[in-house]
Amino acid sequence: WYQRRVRDCFSGELELTSSELLDTFVDTSCWSKGFLVVNGNVVGRYWPEAGPQYTIYIPGAFWMEGINKVTMVELQSQCQELTLILSDKHVIDGPVNGDLI
Repeated sequence: WYQRRVRDCFSGELELTSSELLDTFVDTSCWSKGFLVVNGNVVGRYWPEAGPQYTIYIPGAFWMEGINKVTMVELQSQCQELTLILSDKHVIDGPVNGDLI
């Protein structure tokens, strides 16, 4: 039996119009380690300290017109900056910390 303690769970809502339902990337560089949920769908895990990927891809089909719920489940430490940064660019060229993997 293995149990992982969830440190923090951050949720917010985002209202989108039909013209805003686009492929998006979430920048996780200010977060520690965890996973992202959009409208009940687990989109991906993040661990920017381990690298090299700093963004999580959200397909446009995961978004809905109207209110969208976004949740960051933080497993490692409390975030200093509670900001969700959305971008149209993927950042996958960060350093890799082999000691963490």
